Amino acid sequence: MDSLFQTDRLYQSIVLEINRLIKEQVILTNDQGVIVASTNTERLGIFHEGAFLAMQKKEKMIMTDQLVHQLQGVRHGIVIPIIINDAPLGVLGITGDPQIVEPYAMLVQKVTELFIHDSLTRINQESKMRDIEFFIFDWLNHTIDLTSLDERSNFLQINMYQYHQVIVLKSKETHFNLSYHQLEMVKNIWDYTIEVLFIRWGQDRIVMLIEDIDQYRLSKKINYFLERVEQINGFRLYAGIGRQTSTERLSDSFSQAIKACEHANQQSPVVFESDLRFEMLQHELSSETKHQFVKRTLGKLITDKVLMHTLNSWFEHDMQMQVTADHLHIHKNTLTYRLNRIASWTQLDLKSIDDLMLLYIGFRFSLEE
Repeated sequence: MDSLFQTDRLYQSIVLEINRLIKEQVILTNDQGVIVASTNTERLGIFHEGAFLAMQKKEKMIMTDQLVHQLQGVRHGIVIPIIINDAPLGVLGITGDPQIVEPYAMLVQKVTELFIHDSLTRINQESKMRDIEFFIFDWLNHTIDLTSLDERSNFLQINMYQYHQVIVLKSKETHFNLSYHQLEMVKNIWDYTIEVLFIRWGQDRIVMLIEDIDQYRLSKKINYFLERVEQINGFRLYAGIGRQTSTERLSDSFSQAIKACEHANQQSPVVFESDLRFEMLQHELSSETKHQFVKRTLGKLITDKVLMHTLNSWFEHDMQMQVTADHLHIHKNTLTYRLNRIASWTQLDLKSIDDLMLLYIGFRFSLEE
C-alpha cells in the first residue's frame, strides 16, 4: 500500500472515521489481505481471505453464510476494495447483516477513497517539500558543489538562478512549532508579484529565497505580509533580511539574514542586515567576552539600580542634562552628582570620548545579562 499505509495511526484513523458514519464493526486490510485496523482489536493481524479475493476482483463481495464457512478469517458482512488510480490499496470490511450494511457500501467506499486520496496528496506534497528543504539546506550550507545543485534544481523544477537574497522569518514564541499546513497558509498570503521560494527551516523558522528587488519596495512588502500573517493565522513573525548577492554566494545572504533576524522585535519587525551597526558587535562577540567587558567597564556599578537607571536615561536622552533630569524627576545638580559617582565607580572620564564610548558599549552589553 506504499507509504500511505505505513503506520497503525493512519490505519486506525480511517476505521474511526468510517465508524462515525455507521455503528457496525469496521475492518481495514492491507494489500495482502491482513487486517491492520479494526473496531474489534482481537481481529488485528488475521488474514481475511474474502478481502484478498475482493482485491483481486476489484469489486465488492458479500460475505454470505457459504463464504463465511469456506473462507479464512471471514464474518458476515461486506468487503469493498479501496481503489486509487485504478490500483487496489486495501480492503474495507463492514461486519453485520449484509442486507443492512450493503446500502452503506457505496457511501463508505467513496468516503474512504476520498480520505485516502487526501492523505496521499498531503504525503506527496510533504515529501516534495522535504526534498526541496534538503536541496536548500545543501545550497545555503555549501555542502555540495554548484554543478550538483544545478542538476537537483532541474529535477525539482526550481530555477535557482532567479534568487539573489534570503529572508529569515522567526517567531519569538518559546514553543512555536510550524507545521507544513501552517507553512502553506503563510505561503498563500504572499501574492507572488515578487518571486519567492518558501521552505520550513526547522520548526520555528521560515526561509524565503527572493528575486532582485529594491530595499524600499521589499520593506513595504514584507511589513504588510507579516501583518497579514498575524491577522489571518494568529501568530507574529519577525524578519531578518540579508544582502543581495549571486546565486553562488547565497549562503552569505542567508548568514546575514539569520544575524538580522535575531535583532528583529516588536518595534522593528523587519531588520535588514545592511542597517546593523552596533548589533554587529553584539552578534560577533561571544557571551563570555561581553560579560568580561561589562565587568571591566561597569564593575560594581551594575549592582546599583539607581545609578544604572540614571545612566540608561542619560543615554536615552542623548546625554542632555536638563532633559534627563526632567525625565527622572530630579534636580539637574542631583543628576550631576550621580554622573560623578558613575565616573568614580568606573574610573572612566565622562568628558573623554574614548572613556564615554567604553561606558556606552559596556552599558549596552549589560542589558543582555
